[in-house]
Amino acid sequence: MTVSIKKPELLTITDSLEHKTYFGADQEWYEKNWNRQAGCGPTCASNITAYLAQTREEYKDLFKTDSMERKNFVGHMDELFRYITPGAMGVNHVDKFTDGITRFARDNGVEIKTRVFAVENCFTKKRYPDQLKDFVSQGLLSDSPLAFLNLSRGDEISLQAWHWITVTAVDIREDSLIATASDEGKAIQFDLQKWYLTTKMHGGLIYIS
Repeated sequence: MTVSIKKPELLTITDSLEHKTYFGADQEWYEKNWNRQAGCGPTCASNITAYLAQTREEYKDLFKTDSMERKNFVGHMDELFRYITPGAMGVNHVDKFTDGITRFARDNGVEIKTRVFAVENCFTKKRYPDQLKDFVSQGLLSDSPLAFLNLSRGDEISLQAWHWITVTAVDIREDSLIATASDEGKAIQFDLQKWYLTTKMHGGLIYIS
């Protein structure tokens, strides 16, 4: 069974000058070198807030840019960077993301609720794949993209470690959870359940309700 946000096409960003289209934003668009290196968290938040603003009237003030043109979207990314600002270790905990995006929303006159599925390393916590599937399904069925933090990719080699991406769909299977996500302006697929069962560090998923 496949579960998806309703309008993934709303994450399409265009670059009229280069005649290119992207699936979500790319942290490489930041001007400063440090922002490009460590800006995956605010980039992910930029995707999520832009999508929610386009699909829910009560969230329209989360994205005030005129269009999904790259040159305009970068301004939105810059604003999120001021709220979800990477430290020396990046944005390395789900709480840093939720605190920042909540403050961003509040400063724009919007109250949001964040739902969190936090994951600790596989040596200290038993894993429950059905709980992961339920959480991800609930987020996508509510038409909210999920922010995904992966510090250790475990056995899932399709992922970059120490990275935030935006999950937009999952294919729920008996022994796997194949996710589609926006990563650096491209759509990627990976087994979220394999990551969950084998990751060795903190991580997790977040959606806004």
